[in-house]
Amino acid sequence: MDIQRILNEYDSMFGKCELTEIDAFLTTKIEEAYGEKEYYSAVTLLNEMMGFCRDTSQNEKGIAYCKQMVDLIEQMGLKGTVEYATSLLNVANAYRAFGLFEESMHLYEMVETIYHEKLERTHFHYASLYNNWSLLYQELERFAEAVDQLKKAMVVVDAHEEALIEQATTRANLAVSLLRLYQEKCDEDFYDEAMIYIQEALAIHERDGGGNFHYSAVLSAAGDACFMKENYEEAASYYKKAMTEQYRHTGDTDAYKRICANYEMALKMAGKECVYQNHIEKCRAFYLEQGKPMLENQFGEYLSQIAVGLVGEGSDCFGFEDDISKDHDYGIGFCMWLPDAVYEKIGEDLQAAYDNLIAQYDTENASPLYQKRRGVFLTRDFYAELLGSDFTKDLLADRLTEAQWLAIPEDMLATATNGAIFEDALGEFTELRKHLLAYYPESVWKQRLAKALHEFSQYGQSNYGRMMARKDYVTAGLCVSKTVESAMDIAYLLNKSYAPYYKWKRKGLTKLQRLQELDALLEELVLLPCQKEAWIGYNYTAQKINTEDGIIKLIEAVATVILQEMKHQGLVTGDNPFLELYSKEFMMEENREQIIEDIVALEWEQFDKVKNEGGRADCQDDWNTFSIMRKSQYMAWETPLLNSYLADLINANKQGWNLIMEKYARMMESTTPEKYESLKRELPVRSPERIAIQEEIIRIQVAWMEEFAKQYPKMAGNARSIHTYEDNPYNTSYETYLRGELGTYSEETFVLYGRFVIALSKQEKNLAYNIMDNTAKLYGYVSVEDAEARL
Repeated sequence: MDIQRILNEYDSMFGKCELTEIDAFLTTKIEEAYGEKEYYSAVTLLNEMMGFCRDTSQNEKGIAYCKQMVDLIEQMGLKGTVEYATSLLNVANAYRAFGLFEESMHLYEMVETIYHEKLERTHFHYASLYNNWSLLYQELERFAEAVDQLKKAMVVVDAHEEALIEQATTRANLAVSLLRLYQEKCDEDFYDEAMIYIQEALAIHERDGGGNFHYSAVLSAAGDACFMKENYEEAASYYKKAMTEQYRHTGDTDAYKRICANYEMALKMAGKECVYQNHIEKCRAFYLEQGKPMLENQFGEYLSQIAVGLVGEGSDCFGFEDDISKDHDYGIGFCMWLPDAVYEKIGEDLQAAYDNLIAQYDTENASPLYQKRRGVFLTRDFYAELLGSDFTKDLLADRLTEAQWLAIPEDMLATATNGAIFEDALGEFTELRKHLLAYYPESVWKQRLAKALHEFSQYGQSNYGRMMARKDYVTAGLCVSKTVESAMDIAYLLNKSYAPYYKWKRKGLTKLQRLQELDALLEELVLLPCQKEAWIGYNYTAQKINTEDGIIKLIEAVATVILQEMKHQGLVTGDNPFLELYSKEFMMEENREQIIEDIVALEWEQFDKVKNEGGRADCQDDWNTFSIMRKSQYMAWETPLLNSYLADLINANKQGWNLIMEKYARMMESTTPEKYESLKRELPVRSPERIAIQEEIIRIQVAWMEEFAKQYPKMAGNARSIHTYEDNPYNTSYETYLRGELGTYSEETFVLYGRFVIALSKQEKNLAYNIMDNTAKLYGYVSVEDAEARL
């Protein structure tokens, strides 16, 4: 049974199939797993089924599957093992969701007992246990005990330097429980402690760039804390940021609406007008009061297959409408999106019913164009019109290439993800939307950022002054305009938010979480040329740009603000505000993927030519495994190191030398010493000094692998044995493989590699973990931790 294929198929069903079909699929696969005696696969599928039942509120059915899970893992002889405890933890979480609090509490206690017997106290499994256990105490409103559990979780996550988001999330949860204790007991100490953890959590997320899904929860907790102290304006500011983050990741969900309600209340208490209640909310109310009853009465049997909301073209979908907007293409209405089969049956009738409904109400200045943007749509046609017909299918399958992403106009991506979804029981429309809301892939984002930085620098920091020197004021004005738009594009990119159509970019800028301070600078930059003396009062020459020009000063001020934000996000380290420098850095970084592809292709070519005494090895025909293993390593390397090793391979090819064959020959010194004696004279000689450095590097890496194997025994069990003393003619250890590989590097690559390893060691990072994490991801797992749990 190919469990990974089944899980992928299961994941892909959401948004495409009825819930009953998904339920039946899982049920059938569980039965097949039992029939084939694939009990580990059955455990994995039962876990998925428990989660499915929880999400679909099938409590009784879910509880039955929980009991089946416990019975199965005991029958498998796993009772008392770490695997058994981790399965019990999943059941405990399910019981908590199903309201079986006593049963959940009992299982959490059992899990802790087994973990104490089998694991070190800082093992990451404890973090999951204590965090989930705290949620049970929160459900029971026993907040002091929730705090105790979360403090134990914090000790664990803080012991893992790489677990930054888990550290922030644990602190946020801890702060929420402490705030509840403060409300219960009116003890300022609880409030003060909560604020410490909130500030620490915010700092972690901000260092991380603020792009993680859990950031909104920390911002919301900060808003709650300010609200409790009647600091309503500050609370509203945090809630507003939380709204932006929540919507970016999940769209118009219940969690988003709760934050919106808190934001409105904070503004009301501060005596300020709430601008959130906009046209979208009026359309939502119209749908609930008039549209939904119409659907229930006339199309009730299809109601669960119709997605409803307000998304698409028009300033009202962005929440940007004002009195001027109402002069055209404006009115009350909503959109309905249907799958093909449903559209074929009721599409025309549903549109006629919608038109009739709209005709009965005053729709202000609704025009034929506005009505074309509202009403009934085929889901695939709606997205295809905005994104391109070829993209929607690939998007849903996570197959969009970089070229496809770059071909979609950014304002169309903003248009496809604006507005709000009122209802979508089927989930097909929302699934496509969710893929878009996840934002650009990292490589595409960096390419777009590099382009925007380049344009800002070219128009504002280079060509504006040159045009002024030529007294070409028209082109200089054009440079200012393009500089302003480039700066706004950069702001959207650094907020990881799609930029809307040009006439709404500035309006949207004020709603972004970061770089709002650009708004005033850009306005000043645009207004300054309106003063004639700003253009002709400076003495420019071809040789000298006048640095007293107020526009040049403002452009540099904008560049400095952008540079500080990039540094804050850890994207760059320099202090020079000439942004073209960083554009080149990003473009070089984005070449990494192609460099890695080129390295692996050249290695495969050389690997294919390696001669074995027993004939061609099976692994020489297994491109997939070779590619994954080699890419996993190189994805963890720094770009200069990759460039140097690529040069090694190219030079070796030019000289007719096979580095892969050399590597295997060097490994034979340990695996088959007598054969090595006949080959060593042909190998490049390495100095004693280099060998001494090489052995120190190997010592560090072997220690890393030992540490990894201790924490992830299943993943390590699928890799090489670790130590040279385990070598034999049929087994080459990790240590010996390293020795062979390092021996093939040129002096330049060897020095860069050594510096790379030493730098990681000083930072207390583990290269073995990084490589194995890449391997897990390339095999389709979420992470090493996910692979370890599923193997």
